Amino acid sequence: MSKYVKDFFAKIGQNFDIGAKFKTAKEAGARIVPSRTKKNDESYQLRIDAGEIVGTHRNVVLQVNSQAKATPLKSWLEKNTSHGKLATASFDTAAEDPDLEARRVLAELEEKARNNL
Repeated sequence: MSKYVKDFFAKIGQNFDIGAKFKTAKEAGARIVPSRTKKNDESYQLRIDAGEIVGTHRNVVLQVNSQAKATPLKSWLEKNTSHGKLATASFDTAAEDPDLEARRVLAELEEKARNNL
């Protein structure tokens, strides 16, 4: 199961400037990465959505896409729905080094996701 989580975080780490993506103002529930397309939803199988902003902290939520093809992810969806929170973390939008803060948040999300699958 953790293979799919590991693959997701490797892909987004290579394809996106996560520090900039997390800092960008988005409303709660909006997609942060990857962009919402059928191809991305099938390829990445997971997504990170924006949560509430509390002070200078943006909550971010890791969720399983409804188009996920991996059996463990599909099983998780059956139990929790595509709006279920696989993992959550808090990104400090005022961090001096947004890239370092983003890496910390991604590591936290990955660890929590592995524990929840």
